[in-house]
Amino acid sequence: MKKWCSLWGLLCFCLTAMAQDEFILQAATLRKGLYRSFREFQQNSPSESGDLVVKNRSTAAQIYLLANRNGLVLRDATGQEHKVKNYWGFCDGAHSYIKDNGLNVIQITGYYCTYELQGVQPSRSIYNPADMTVNALNTPVRLKKVINIVTGEILELSLFNLKKYILPQDPELLEEFRSDKAKKDKLDYYISRFNARNKPPQSGQ
Repeated sequence: MKKWCSLWGLLCFCLTAMAQDEFILQAATLRKGLYRSFREFQQNSPSESGDLVVKNRSTAAQIYLLANRNGLVLRDATGQEHKVKNYWGFCDGAHSYIKDNGLNVIQITGYYCTYELQGVQPSRSIYNPADMTVNALNTPVRLKKVINIVTGEILELSLFNLKKYILPQDPELLEEFRSDKAKKDKLDYYISRFNARNKPPQSGQ
């Protein structure tokens, strides 16, 4: 009898744990907290919570210290801030973020979610004859990437990756892409079309 009770208790525990997972594309609300892995993001199930705060860094720090444009800190009960390390991303309850050269908002739109990586880099120096000084000209860097919501694979959103890895899953759309002379300026359009035409399974398995 005790053995059956133990087995029943284990089964209930497993079912409860499974019920806590919720495929993020079907989630009515985003759960606030820290994602230690892609799987936690995928299942809308952050494993840690607390007073998480995004701290932005100056342009100078990004260029000369090679620092990310922002980072995540955890405030304790005394108000002290502790840098958070070794995590995939986090959620503030309104948006999900991925850690990739800083924290970037994920557009949770379908099979391939998108985000834009941002930063700055010095490109060239400008001489100012008025005061005979040389100043660095800082150039914003923007790069769009996509996340496969099933596998967690991250790719740059480019002509090559669309043709080689993404659109072959939809031969009809791939043919349209190949014949489109303006496709270079329509990368977001083809991701949106792919997402509208292809629905992912509710699990990465």
